[in-house]
Amino acid sequence: MDETGTPHSGEIQPFSEAPAGVSLRQTIELGELLHQYQLSLVLIAGADDTTAARAVQWVHISELEDPTPFLPPRTVLLTTGARFDVVQGPEDARAYVQRLIDAGTSALGVAVGLHWDRIPAQVVAACDALGLPLFRVPYDTAFIEIVQTAARLLDAKTRDRDIWAIDSQRAVTAASLHRDGLGAAVREAAARLGRWVGITDRSGRLVEFAPQSARGAVDAEWIRRETRRLVERGVSAGRIGGGEGSGIQMQALGRQGQVLGVLVSEDHGAPDTAERTLLGLVSALATIQLEHRSGVGAAQAALRGAILDLLIGEQVQLAERLAEGTLTRIPAGAIVAVRYRSPAEPDPSFAEDLQSLDAGSPGLIGASYRDAPLVIAESRHLPALKRLLVAHRLPAGISERGTLSALSELVGQADRALEYALGSAAAVPVDYRPELHGGVLRLLAAQPEAVVRAAALLAPIRHHDERHGDVIEESLATWLAHHGQTSAAATELGVHRHTLKARVHTAASLLQLDLDSPDSRAELWAALRLLADA
Repeated sequence: MDETGTPHSGEIQPFSEAPAGVSLRQTIELGELLHQYQLSLVLIAGADDTTAARAVQWVHISELEDPTPFLPPRTVLLTTGARFDVVQGPEDARAYVQRLIDAGTSALGVAVGLHWDRIPAQVVAACDALGLPLFRVPYDTAFIEIVQTAARLLDAKTRDRDIWAIDSQRAVTAASLHRDGLGAAVREAAARLGRWVGITDRSGRLVEFAPQSARGAVDAEWIRRETRRLVERGVSAGRIGGGEGSGIQMQALGRQGQVLGVLVSEDHGAPDTAERTLLGLVSALATIQLEHRSGVGAAQAALRGAILDLLIGEQVQLAERLAEGTLTRIPAGAIVAVRYRSPAEPDPSFAEDLQSLDAGSPGLIGASYRDAPLVIAESRHLPALKRLLVAHRLPAGISERGTLSALSELVGQADRALEYALGSAAAVPVDYRPELHGGVLRLLAAQPEAVVRAAALLAPIRHHDERHGDVIEESLATWLAHHGQTSAAATELGVHRHTLKARVHTAASLLQLDLDSPDSRAELWAALRLLADA
């Protein structure tokens, strides 16, 4: 790890290949072989707390002076010691044992009663010093018995693994049929594998993860970064090593040229065949689920648009009934509305990223509304939405948090914020603020000087009303509110239209303004609104 505690990114290794020294073949533990009572094997040197758990892949017999060129890793070597006469001293013995250790040998078994009544002391000392398990094979135990016993144990382990694979595949498949199919399949797979498993969208955001108890130990930002690298490089699968032996295994989800997400799992070394088969099943199920969630096709897009129309029209129950026939889950709790400006030229990567986000985010609906893109989402999806919009440099407006009952107002806020983003050429999505909704008047109200000037402009009328007990200001405000239509304003005031005309004429005289001028009317209306709010 680096100084900040973040795992270093490694090169993406092909998922199908194992690191050097790691085999995908089944193994048994050394303790299982040594504890076969009929063999009468006795461990005499090189033992420690990990000896019994040492992996054994095969048992090999050799009387060569140096058999290591022919020994694969994780092999138990059996010998009668016929060439031990060349091991004259401690240094020769240590060199012999060290070569076995370098070859990845799991243990050394020496037969007694043929060439040696006792295993040479220098060999015992070297194994003890260097930590290579050494066991004695009695005269009555033939090497072929040990080989056959190891083969039988390996076959049993393989059968057990095959049964585990079949049971695990059945359990994951059954879980995928639940209402929350993808989440249930991921949880079942994680429990079977004994490691964390997750699904990300194209942007690298984790949309499914299990078990939740491991979520805090996972560096989500590291996963997001490595997932983007995998997607951008067009690699179908890979293994990424991290610090202190940690890492992740990744597999792209989707079809050729259309990546919907990535299956990620904790790296415990190269998986065996059973684990690889189970992960492949989860990958296939996840691809199907994400394709269903993505809502590809004109019919699905039209359905989402209809659901949005119903929600904005406050017909929530009808929208929920319509959504029951799809994999769309209507947002609940605190929600936001997001409006953005589509790129002038179609951007395939943006469309794929948005589709991936939509597919992996229950509680998020994106569709066209009034000929412009609109996204309604639970507030927990907002960071991912912002990252996507920033990554593609799209102007956008984001509403306040609210509920479905106020969706129409939230959409209006998002529209207002988008207008501001377009007008100001903002580099990041703009969050709605009340002053944006109030427009110029709200901005003016925040300026003390504007209120002072408004009071000075209307001072002659207010002074007149105070001295004569008149209502010139009220009459002028009502007349302006009716766009200068005298009859409608007089009706609202309950006076004759000639009376109102006289009051408006008085106001023009006091203010020394031409009330037929649009500029004068706008200035007066702004002043009246500012003082009313103040």
